[in-house]
Amino acid sequence: MVFSDKYYESEEFRTILQRYEEAVAQGRSPYLEPDELADIAEYYEMLGNAVAAADVLDYGLSIFPGSAVLLALRARLALVRDGDVNKARRYVSLIEDTTTLDYYYIRAEIMLTEGNADEADSYLSEILDTLYDDEREDFIIDVTGIFADYQQWEKAAQWLQLSSDVDAADYKELRGRIAMNRGNYEESERIFNELIDSDPYSTPYWNHLASAQYMHHNIRDSIQSSEFSIAINPDDTEAILNKANGLFCLGNFEEAGSFYQRYADLCPDDEAGELFHGICCLNLEQTDEGIEHLRRAEAIALSHRSATQEQRSAPSNLQDIWQELAFALSQKGKTDEALSYIDKMKTEPGVDPYELLVMRGHLLMEGGRLEEGQACYMKAISQSSGAPHVFLRIAISIYDLGYYQQSYQMFQILHDCTDDTRTDGYAYEALCCYALGRYDEFKENVRLACEKNPTEAQMALAEFFPPELAPQDYYKWLEEQKAP
Repeated sequence: MVFSDKYYESEEFRTILQRYEEAVAQGRSPYLEPDELADIAEYYEMLGNAVAAADVLDYGLSIFPGSAVLLALRARLALVRDGDVNKARRYVSLIEDTTTLDYYYIRAEIMLTEGNADEADSYLSEILDTLYDDEREDFIIDVTGIFADYQQWEKAAQWLQLSSDVDAADYKELRGRIAMNRGNYEESERIFNELIDSDPYSTPYWNHLASAQYMHHNIRDSIQSSEFSIAINPDDTEAILNKANGLFCLGNFEEAGSFYQRYADLCPDDEAGELFHGICCLNLEQTDEGIEHLRRAEAIALSHRSATQEQRSAPSNLQDIWQELAFALSQKGKTDEALSYIDKMKTEPGVDPYELLVMRGHLLMEGGRLEEGQACYMKAISQSSGAPHVFLRIAISIYDLGYYQQSYQMFQILHDCTDDTRTDGYAYEALCCYALGRYDEFKENVRLACEKNPTEAQMALAEFFPPELAPQDYYKWLEEQKAP
């Protein structure tokens, strides 16, 4: 939903939080109202401390067992943290008053979690028709926020159109978020700059602006916006993560790693911090340290999985963790252990079997088992009926292994089986051309990469350009230089 941190900075909330924390520290049972306990739980959740949030809610429910606000929030944690719809349903079934907004909202969130956006839309529309005029505006904004939180941007936009309070900050914030996720980055930046002008100490506004700037490839501006947010609240985890991502995109892996670790320390239940710190270490050729961070990330991700028996609720980061571990272990010469992670990935939901074959081929080739590796590549091509994305993955793989001429030939085949709508791979073809001394082709592929996929261009090609240069200026800069 629409979130503002102003209340959590208020004297009123700080007094409530202090009462709760002092009582817990002294082993006493604090008496607070359900809404107050829910606010404390949401505050802990905002800080990334899911365990503390759950403890507050469980304590509250021991006193107010049928509370709609507490049970709805407990159900939301089950959805967001555990991915466990059945657990969420059990909490919802205990709500005594089924005419509250909390009850309506959590029922809709369960529908959204199950992929039933149209059903949630119809359900909430029926509720809207039953509300008094003075209740409708807040309901519309709340529902818009729910659809936005669940990445249902078109439905969010449709609901926002029902609002008449177009000058309200909540309305503008949602409009800015929707614009960002529709790719209208300039509009989104304009909206959040306008909101910041009226409230320069709002960390959510700075964070949204940083995200819009990042998506618009204005990485340095994004980092600066994150720094403003961190200056306001040094423990703002979204700002810390945004800054880490920006630094990573610029290739500043050492500083990015320190911010990812800072995020990991503040959000011990989220494996993302340890995962990306590990990747930073690998980019700095600190392989042993990278593996250590990746194993920590794996342990966190697996702990989430053990919390529920629903396989589909497993964090998507687990596949990324296993992939990074496989490549890191392979670089250490531990081919068999690396291959074991590819085997684990086979059972994961949504995994691409052809990409797994390419990964297996890469690890075998790197381990000196060339015939087995080449056989995996050929099997991936055969079984995928020559899918272009498989050709691309193989071309990148054999480039990374140092087979530049063979990689170049794969890229030429890729050109023959794709059209101008392809957006991936040009940055890596540029690298391959550079390694072979094909400088004119290198420059042309830099142009295409920056035009079609600036993010890939920046990640793959940043080392060739001044650090302050944005991807859209790479080709122009090359044109101004003498031949490499």
